[in-house]
Amino acid sequence: MKLRQTLLATAVLGLLSSGASAFDFNGYFRAGPGQKTDTNANADQLRCFGGNTTNGHGGIGRLGNECHTYGEFALSQTAAVGGVNYKALWMPNFYSGGAVATGGSDPGGLAVTAVNQLYVEGKGYDIAPNQTFWVGKRFYHRTDVHFDDAFFVNMSGMGAGVDGIGIGSASLSVAGFRTGDNSANPQSRINADLEGLDLGGAGKLRVTLDLTSASGAGGQSGSGISLQHNLNGIGGVLDNTIWLQYAQGSAAVNMGFGNATDRSSHKTTLLGESIAMTKGPLTGQALLQFGKVQDPAGNRTFNSLGGRLGYALTKNFKLQGEVGTSSSKPTGGQNQQVTKVTIAPTLTVGPDYYDRPELRLYASHFSFNSGYRAANGLTKSSVSAIGAQVEVWF
Repeated sequence: MKLRQTLLATAVLGLLSSGASAFDFNGYFRAGPGQKTDTNANADQLRCFGGNTTNGHGGIGRLGNECHTYGEFALSQTAAVGGVNYKALWMPNFYSGGAVATGGSDPGGLAVTAVNQLYVEGKGYDIAPNQTFWVGKRFYHRTDVHFDDAFFVNMSGMGAGVDGIGIGSASLSVAGFRTGDNSANPQSRINADLEGLDLGGAGKLRVTLDLTSASGAGGQSGSGISLQHNLNGIGGVLDNTIWLQYAQGSAAVNMGFGNATDRSSHKTTLLGESIAMTKGPLTGQALLQFGKVQDPAGNRTFNSLGGRLGYALTKNFKLQGEVGTSSSKPTGGQNQQVTKVTIAPTLTVGPDYYDRPELRLYASHFSFNSGYRAANGLTKSSVSAIGAQVEVWF
C-alpha cells in the first residue's frame, strides 16, 4: 500500500509538470545479503562494529561494516512563479536493521521510518533577489567524510532560514531550528554558517556557530563553534580538510542539537583531518581524529585513524581495501580499541572514487582488546564477516 501511494504521488507530480516547472526524482540506497542485524542480543554474533568517537563509524570505516539496509528517495518540484524560482521537496527514508527477508509485514521487512526532508525554498523575491529563503525539515549544510559516514557538520532539522548573504568572498547563511513542543525538553537552535572565506593560495575557511536552548525540567543552553579549512588540488590530485570544533552544554559538536539537559560543564573538543584523492585509477580517502569529552560524570578521550584505498584494474572492476583503528579511554577506566580490515572486489561504472553504482563482495576482520570486549559484551577477541553490498545514488 505504501509503495502504491508513492507511485501514485509520483504520477500526479509528473502530470503537473509543464514547461514552466520540472519534476525530479533522486535518491540513495545501500543493501545486501550476508548481514547480521546490529540489534542482535548476542554480541558475539554481531558482524558490524563501531569505534568510539562522536562521528560515523568511529574512524574504522563502513566498507563491509554496515549491517542494515537503508534508502532515501526524494521527489521534488521546481517552478518559476511570480518571478520567484522555488523548489518543493519530499524525502522519506527506508530502514531495516539487518538483511531484508520478505515483505513489509515481516519483522525483517523494509519499512518507512521517517520523513527526512519536507521543505520549500525560493529565490528571486524582490526584497532580496540574490538570497534563498526556506522553511521546513531538511538536511542542512552537511559536511562528511564518505568512507566513514562521519558528518562533522550537520545542522539538519525542522526550521527556517536564509542562504547566500554575500560578505566579501564568503557566503553567510542563518537558520533557526526547533524540536517538538510535546517533548520533555523542547529545544531551539540558531546557526550561522560563513562559507568560502578566501585565504588566497592557502585555501578557504568556513566558520559555523551553534547556539541552543532547552526548556522544561533541567533544560540547558549551549554553544559551539566549528572551524573548517579546505585546501584542494594539492599536487593536482589531493584535497585536504581540517576541522577544529568545540561545543558545550546542550549544543552538539557537529553544530546540531545535543543532550537537552547537559550543563555548560559538559564540553566536547574535536580535531579531525581528512585527505582524499578522488580521480583516476588510484583513489582513496583517510581520516584522523582526536577528541575529548569533559563531563562531571567522567571525562573521555578518543582517537582514530582509518582510510579506504581503491585501484581500478579496468574501467568497471576495482579492488578496494579499508583499514581503521579506534581507541577510547574513560578517566580511570580501560582503554577500548577496535581494529578493522576489509577487502572488497568491486564492479563499478567508472574508476573514480565517487562513481556509482558499486556492487561489492567483501571480507572483513575485526579485532578487539580486552577493554572493548568488556564494554561491549564480547567474549571473542576477533570476528570475521563475508557478504555483498550495493551502494548507489542518482
